[in-house]
Formats: sequence, structure tokens, C-alpha cells
Amino acid sequence: MFKYKSVYILGIGGISLSAIARLLKAQGIRVCGIDAARSSMTDFLIKEGIDVKIGKECASAVFESECVIYTSAIPDDNPDLILARQQGKSILTRAEALAMLSFGKNCISVAGSHGKTTTTGMVASILLKSGYDPTIHIGGILNNINSNLQIGKGDFFVTEACEYKDSFLKLNNFISVILNVQEDHLDYFKNLDNIFASFNQFIKNTSKDGVVIFNHDEEDQRLHIGERRFLSFGIKDGAVVKAKNITEYSKGKYQFDLCLLDKKLAEIRLPCFGVHNIYNALASSCVAIFLGLSGEEIKAGIEDFKGIKRRFEIIEEENPLIIHDYAHHPTEILSTTKVCREIIGDGKLIAIFQPHTFSRTHDLYDEFQACFKYCDEVWMLPIYPAREKPIKGINSLNFSKDLIKNNVKSRYFDTFNKCREEIIKNNDKADMFAILGAGDIEKLAYSLK
Repeated sequence: MFKYKSVYILGIGGISLSAIARLLKAQGIRVCGIDAARSSMTDFLIKEGIDVKIGKECASAVFESECVIYTSAIPDDNPDLILARQQGKSILTRAEALAMLSFGKNCISVAGSHGKTTTTGMVASILLKSGYDPTIHIGGILNNINSNLQIGKGDFFVTEACEYKDSFLKLNNFISVILNVQEDHLDYFKNLDNIFASFNQFIKNTSKDGVVIFNHDEEDQRLHIGERRFLSFGIKDGAVVKAKNITEYSKGKYQFDLCLLDKKLAEIRLPCFGVHNIYNALASSCVAIFLGLSGEEIKAGIEDFKGIKRRFEIIEEENPLIIHDYAHHPTEILSTTKVCREIIGDGKLIAIFQPHTFSRTHDLYDEFQACFKYCDEVWMLPIYPAREKPIKGINSLNFSKDLIKNNVKSRYFDTFNKCREEIIKNNDKADMFAILGAGDIEKLAYSLK
């Protein structure tokens, strides 16, 4: 239950906080917020009647609000945060606010290093198609609802559960989904053992009448399910919910038999590209199976999934094919570019990559250097800093030079405009451009529509 009547949100233009702002407003709470730059999301919030300020600080908003909400992207020395502390205002992280807003609902929390947004979208699609009226809070624009938020009257609250800075430990889960556990956010976690420790605490936060859903094919002894009910999913033998008879029915798109133990529940044709989405569909199916939905209901919900903006989003369908994807981790880049290669065969694939944060680029440098094996060329853009300050020697120019040393053709562009001009100039020399990254590279992608 949210107990404050007026809220000031720092970083309100972010995909998650913008949804929280709308949730709060729907409950009759006065909401204002600030973001460093104007965007399509800040414009949308203004149209929704939310007071959005553009800039670095707004002391008057702190004074006029009972509570300040902020994200991990906001530094501790932010002037508005400092003022809020001095004034004794209530201060909540994004995760704490989300936990309050989901209180009283059966929370379906989707966690993992990769695939959270797509899987959350698939779960939402299944529930919507099956006649449930869930509240949906998602870290992207779900095309089924053309939004990152839907406020439902039903008992379920479907949300992504981000592990960064242990944010997901604030949630009280009815259904806990763990897609995978891999090295990421090492600026906070330091090592993989600490990441597993955090996920184990996430599991402990699952209610006793709920269930833990995890990836059997990536099972690790460091993941402790304990005595809680569970469903495992995978392709390998031993998974409770399994994909069998996997075939490619169209270039880059797959179908499979959904099986519970040895019983076939349905034949599912994935509407989205990539073999990796089989795992996302299986995880979503586990949620539905636990809720008692039939194979046909699961099939209808997954096949009605209309995708997420910035997740293998088609920008241009031909001459050449241009896609945009949020991939910003080596595993994600490898999966996305593998799908690209499956689609174009022996055609020429050029990846355009904007690294996300200096720390991730530094910590996973060797993995990043090795994840472009399906690409003919890699064009680099400056690192998107997000919350961080530069790290000496870690930059996209050096990254590009090291790719060349590793026999990967690479070029560096210091602006989106220069890169855009080169894309247009080379549109008859490439079969596909893959525009990759979690920063503001979407501006480049959408400028090519």
C-alpha cells in the first residue's frame, strides 16, 4: 500500500519509473518528476497530465512533495536527493516504490540476466488472452498494449525483477521466474558467486503457496531452490516443462511441442525471431501451467504475443533489412546476431554497437570482443555512460582497434549522424544492419525509418 499523497520522481523519463508515475497518478497521488533530457516518454507523461521538469534539479519540487523516488542511475550526490535528506523527506528507491504498489496482488516476478522483458511480455500476453485482467509493469513497450503499463482489476501483478543493486529483493513474489544467472553488473556484485547469493535471496522471498520457476538447462549448484515448490523448464532431459521436436518453420522462427513431463500440451509457433525465445516461451508456459491454464490457452497467448519495441524490432524490411535490439551484454549480442545470420544466410551483416556503461565494457571486455563472430563488420559508437564516469582506456575507439587486431573488420563513429550517413551510403553493400545497445542508440535506429 502506498501511503504518500505527493511524490517527486527523479529520472521520471525512464521506462520503469514512467510506469510507476502513471500507477501513482491512477491512485490519485500528485506526481511530478524530473529528467535530464526531453524524450518521447517525458512528452507522453506530460500529455497524461503529469508535471515533468527537464533539468538537473528542482528544489521547489522537493519542498512540495512528501516522498522522493529515484533510480540507481541517480548518484548519491544528486542535489535534490541531498535536499530531500536534509528536509527529512521520505526517500524510496524505484524497487521499494514498486513493492508498495504491488502489495496485495499476486506478484509474478520475472528475473534473470537476459530475457526478462520478452518473458514478462509473453506472460502478460497469455494472461490477457486467457481473460485475466492483470496489472502489467514492463521494462519496454509491449506492443499488445502499446505501453509499458496496464492497470488491471485482476489479482495478478506481472513485473520484471531487476537484480542490479539487489533491487528485486524488495518484491514479495507469488511466482518467481529465474531465466538465467550470468555475470553482469559486476560494478556492484563483483563476482558470480555474489550474483547467485542475491538470486537465492530472491527465491526465499517467494510465498510458500507460490512457486519458483527456473531454467533446468542452466542449472547450477549455487542456485538453491530449497523446499519451495518449483517447475523447471528446458530442452534437455530432466526438465519438467520441455520443448520437443524443435523445427525452424520460417527463417529465424521456430516451433516446438510444449510438453509437461512426457505429455504433449500444445504445438507452439513462436511469433518472434530466435531460438533463444524458446526458453522465454517455456518459462512463460510454466507460469500458465501453475495457474492451471490449458495447453490451448498457453498456445493462444504465446502466439498472440506481438513483441516488444527495441527487441529485434524491424526498422526496415528490405534494401537492406535493418533491425534494432536492446542487446547490451555479450550473450545477448551473440544470440541476436545469430538470429540475424539465420535470416540472411551468407549475406553481409553489419552490427552497429553502442556499449552501455564503462564498467560493463571493462568487466566483460574479452567477452565483448568475442561476441561478434556472426558479423562481417562491427561499427562502434561512443559508450553510453548512464550513471557512470569514464574509466581510463575504456572507450569505443580502442574497442574498435582491438576488434581489428582480432581480425574483425571494424569502424568507429563519434556521432550518430556520421554513422547514419554511412549506413545510407552502404545500403546497397549490406544485406542487414543490426543496431544494438541499451542506451540512446534508438535515436539512430528510428531516424532510419
